Amino acid sequence: MNAQPIGTMSIESKTDRYEDELRRALATRALVTYFQPIVDLRAGMPLGYELLSRFLAPSLQIHQAFERAEQCGLSWDLEYACRSKAIDSIGALAPDQRALRFFLNVSPRILSDSRFVSGFTSALLQEHDIHQNQIVIELTERESVRDYPQFERLIRHYVSQGFQIALDDFGSGHSSLVTLLSSTPHFLKLDREIVRGVHLDSYRQRLVRSLVDLAASVDTRLVAEGVEVWEELQVLVRLGVRYAQGFLFERPRPQPTSLDPALCQRIKTLLQREDSPRSELDERVGRMVSACRSVQALTLSCSELDNDYRHEPSLDEIVVLRDEIPVGLVTRSQFYGRTGGPVGYSLFSRRPVDEVAKAHFLRVDDATHVTTLARLATERLHDDLYDPVVVTDASGAFLGTVTMKQLIVRSAELEIQNAAGANPLTGLPGNRAITRWLLELTEHGDFTIVYADLDRFKEFNDAYGFLCGDEFIRLTAHQLELALNRLGEETRLGHVGGDDFVIACRGAIPQSALERLCEDFDRAKMTMFNAADVERGAFRALDRLGREAVVPLTTLSLAAISGAQVAPGIHPALLSQIAASLKKNTKQHTSLSGKSMVQFERRRHDTDRPSDPRAAEASGTQVELEL
Repeated sequence: MNAQPIGTMSIESKTDRYEDELRRALATRALVTYFQPIVDLRAGMPLGYELLSRFLAPSLQIHQAFERAEQCGLSWDLEYACRSKAIDSIGALAPDQRALRFFLNVSPRILSDSRFVSGFTSALLQEHDIHQNQIVIELTERESVRDYPQFERLIRHYVSQGFQIALDDFGSGHSSLVTLLSSTPHFLKLDREIVRGVHLDSYRQRLVRSLVDLAASVDTRLVAEGVEVWEELQVLVRLGVRYAQGFLFERPRPQPTSLDPALCQRIKTLLQREDSPRSELDERVGRMVSACRSVQALTLSCSELDNDYRHEPSLDEIVVLRDEIPVGLVTRSQFYGRTGGPVGYSLFSRRPVDEVAKAHFLRVDDATHVTTLARLATERLHDDLYDPVVVTDASGAFLGTVTMKQLIVRSAELEIQNAAGANPLTGLPGNRAITRWLLELTEHGDFTIVYADLDRFKEFNDAYGFLCGDEFIRLTAHQLELALNRLGEETRLGHVGGDDFVIACRGAIPQSALERLCEDFDRAKMTMFNAADVERGAFRALDRLGREAVVPLTTLSLAAISGAQVAPGIHPALLSQIAASLKKNTKQHTSLSGKSMVQFERRRHDTDRPSDPRAAEASGTQVELEL
């Protein structure tokens, strides 16, 4: 008798036991559904929840189970068990917890299975008191799409029923651009491997920025998955990411949970720094708020709203409140669907209007800048694009709404005014705005002013041409803008003209942050020189006497002046005199070292007026004064 190798018997026996345990778990639906929030960073609340399945038996790990299910022909059974348990879990939630979106994972092969097409319908969801517009079908990356035309037809079928589509783990596995074209998803979930360590990798940052632009251009929302540390979130926000998911916010739990208020406040502060206006002429949205009808939750039925809409032609929207906090929005165009009657009228006519209200809508506080709001409003998906914006006070209490017409008109007016005062090369605020900043800060007392300009820029302009010179100015502006997040709150950047810039900050700026700015600039500037000049660390140009000379690569000189070193209410022209002297000393060091440099003023200046009214002009830093 031939004996089978003991190792083989052990592996086969273990495989059989695992499959048997998997079959028993599926037969008894021994699964539990976990909820992980997908966070709208702007709203400071969950956009929705991804539903994740876990086995009750610790020996059954869900990812391993999917791999084994595919091998033994149980893929349909496993996905069906996860999906049906998830739907039951949503149906068991309290009404206020059911108001958001729920992301259900479905593989492309299961999506095309006739059992899924016939079984996963709006009628099934209505049995569980769930509306199909709350469900996002999240297409997983476990396998490739085999028949793209059929796949595209199925996507259109589910979208027409009111479902939304998400493409999971974009950028890895089978989540390719072809799949993106075929699915035209409402949500694009960025793979966690791209997100991990994004704050440490400039290449990842450039990739994320391009994907943010891609998502905006194809009318989809980009969600960064796997956000685990604060530093990752800081960079993602700076790159334009609005939606995120990961352990930083919450681990998956058996019940939906609220976000940590301390984390929400920290995110709000981060966004406020990002949203600082590019122009002094920007204004807060609170000045534009209009009154809007509101109702308390559970006090108005759909049939009553139908009657109000029919008898009040000017009534366009109603905001649903819980106490003073807006929790829902119902617009006329949303309430009356393609059939001409209220959405789900036969089912919901006696039910509160809360159940057909949009739980996720654009909500901002009254301190938001108009130009920031205009960008946020136009980034919305097509179905939400013309909804009014709900405005609250700092505590979250409802104030009113702003319509898209109001927003478009006012933002256009501000853009025209801003353009008149901005530097045409960089678009940054110019002399008039800078002068106002300096006057405000010198009255405040606790401030830091940084004067920045390029060393040996004239020689670069002569050697490489004025077009390259303009590009160098724009590169410098970009590097200064990137550094603003590290320079403290309420920090603003202006362009005096030529290669002169001013950074104005309420409070102290760490010297280390400015030193890092110098290092980043020295790396970025290399793209402006040809390879031979980069290698030798210098370029050939004519000096001021018209003689050919070897000139060190252009560097950046920063002269920083704090409020502690000058008299209260010091005249801005005197600040430019002090900076000119400090920059002259800085340039001597940069010429010798070939590296950009920052110097802080250490001397004490007690006078509050310039010694000579012409000195500011002679200093080379021409700040226009409006007294």
